[in-house]
Order: sequence, then C-alpha cells, then structure tokens
Amino acid sequence: MYRPFRSSLSFFCSFAIGFLIMVLAGCGGSPSKTSSQGSGGGSGSPGSAVFGGDPSKSSPGCGGAESGYNNQNGSISGIWIQSPSPGVNPGNVTVNATAYASDAITQWTVCLDGQAVYQANNSATSISQAITVPNGQHLLWASVTDAKAATDRSELRLIQVGTPPPTTVPIPTPPAGATVLSQMQNDKANWSICSACAAGTNITDKYTMTFDQSQPSLSGSSLEMYAGGPLWSNVLFKDIILGTTKSTHFLWDFWVYHDPAVESKFWSSELDFYVVLGGKEFMAGTQCDYGDGYWATWDSNGNRWLLDGIPCPHWTPGWHHVQEYDELVNNATQYRYDTLVLDGTAYPLNQTWNTNPTDWQDQLGIQFQLDEDPSGTPLHEWVDKVTLTEW
Repeated sequence: MYRPFRSSLSFFCSFAIGFLIMVLAGCGGSPSKTSSQGSGGGSGSPGSAVFGGDPSKSSPGCGGAESGYNNQNGSISGIWIQSPSPGVNPGNVTVNATAYASDAITQWTVCLDGQAVYQANNSATSISQAITVPNGQHLLWASVTDAKAATDRSELRLIQVGTPPPTTVPIPTPPAGATVLSQMQNDKANWSICSACAAGTNITDKYTMTFDQSQPSLSGSSLEMYAGGPLWSNVLFKDIILGTTKSTHFLWDFWVYHDPAVESKFWSSELDFYVVLGGKEFMAGTQCDYGDGYWATWDSNGNRWLLDGIPCPHWTPGWHHVQEYDELVNNATQYRYDTLVLDGTAYPLNQTWNTNPTDWQDQLGIQFQLDEDPSGTPLHEWVDKVTLTEW
C-alpha cells in the first residue's frame, strides 16, 4: 500500500534499519493511497474491536498519515520503535524509539489512541520513556518534529493490556446463492502492474506478470509475478473488476508460492481486497511484514498501517493457503476485518474501520504487492486458485 518507508541516508543506515527491523510495514501500493485506481473506528458489531476514530482530532503531534521509514518524507526519514512489541503487554511499558532526520529534532511525542501521553521539546535522536497504558486495546506510536517544522511518525502498534476480548468469528460457509469468482489469476484482461502506484522508496520498471504457468502450480495455471530493480523497490499487481456490488460479505481464498531461494529477501508480502461503493473506499489491506515479524492491517480512513501482534515469520518453502473474511457493516459506512487464516491457522482480527471518500467509479479488486529488502534481490511470487465469494 501507498506508504514508502525507505531511505538512502547511507548504506549503514539502510543496513542497520533493515536488520534492526525498522518498520517498513507497508511498502505497498493500495490505490487508495495513490493517484491510480486499484485500491477509522466507529461502532462495529458486537465482539469486534473498534479503533482509530477521526485522525484529524488527535492531539497536536499525534496526527498525520502513513508511517515508518520513507526517503520521500523530506527532512525526517522515519521513526523506529524498538519497544514495546505489538500484542499483549503489561500496564507499564517503556517506549524506546529512534528518529532519523537530516535537520535537528525539536520535539518528541508519544501517542496513545491519538492523544499525547508524553511530549517534550527534546533534540535527542532517541528516547526511552516510561508510560502507563490502561486495560484494553490501544494504538501506540511515536512522532517527531524537526527544525523545519516537518513531522513524521512511526508505525502504529496494537497494544493489549489485560484479558483480550473474545474473538470467535469463524470463516463462514457461503450461502447457496453466493456469487463466486474463481481462478481469478487467469483474468488477463483485468490485471495490471505498476511500481509508481506502490509508492515505495524506489520506483522500478523491472517487473513482469506471466499467466498460465504450469510450474509451480496447483491448478495447472498459476500467475507468476516478478519484481526487480534497486533496493527497497515495490511493485503492485492488481485485478480490478468494475461495477457495483450489493454484497456485504466477502471471502477471499487463494494460494501463494514464493521462490524459496529468495524467501529471506522478501521484506513483506501484501495481500489486499477492496471495494469502492458510492464514493467510499473499503480497503481491507493485509500484509505479512516479515521485516517486523508481524501481520499488519490497513486503516483506510486513517491512511495508516497497524501492526497486530500476530507473528508472521518468513514462510517455509512450498504453497501457502490464505483465506480472509471481510464485511461491510453499519449500512456500508464501515468495513470489518473478521478472520485471517494462514495454512489452516485462524487469526480472528475483529477490527472495524471507517471508509475513506474517493471519486473512483464503483468496483472491487484484489492486489498483491512485492516489497524488496535492502539487498535489492529480485523477487518471484506465484498465486493460484484465487477465488472471491460474495453475498
């Protein structure tokens, strides 16, 4: 999704950040964050976690969109949070964070759910600040301002203090009348590729998409995606289906295969399903952020990634089965991530987010994005048996 997070400060910084797990949790390219077509918090259904709210109502120093490390940000390249990790934490945590900027830093802010819990005129490039987090689920991030009045923020981390809420949304069995789009990897007329719309650190023209591949394949006709170019290049592959849907339930089911020789060089693998309906975009973006080691989800209205605390290390060789169940809720004013399944292990997400406005015509689509790491190693990914069921 649209969130370039890399820098060319120097080889050392690139290396250090790459291997110290700088949050590049989103080098992707949802069209909702770009000028090309392709790709909150409010009241959700009972049992669903609701986050965000209106990002414009955040405390001073806690606003802004996007996150992470980005050489297109200007004087501030990014902020990296070393701790706490996303997921379950005690009520008292220490926020350790480092900022990368070409101008002097003038202010640090630590934000919890959009409100400043620490703010100081501080010129240090790193902070270690203890904060108290109440019981429940919260979004935590850090931001800095520099001498040019530029501001940037880190990734968002979902912090759980105390007993998590129940998460019991299973993958449903679609009703008999559901619409099924099968073998979508073969829809040649609907697929396109771009690197600029991925908005990564580096734009590349070294990419291909090859249909009807028999090896590796499960159906005998897989889609091969290739991304090359300089380090931190990102390429987005998207399948756009124009038209208005009346459905509110969506089950996306597919298989993914990475070139095992370069699996360790994938920084993240992004997998997006989205709907545009009546001037509103519902971007259910997810990515396995190998660089951070966690799954991340996308807040469409807030224009930001969220590290969920669900572990996602590099995948073992072979085909991997991914299922994602999403819904449009509250009269299609919000969307909810219900459940993510990887190789049979279900992760009930239960996150509800607000939509964002768009002037695109009604459509739905799926997207895959390949994100290089600091080595610049070319990447190959295959997808097969891609099915979208809606009702």
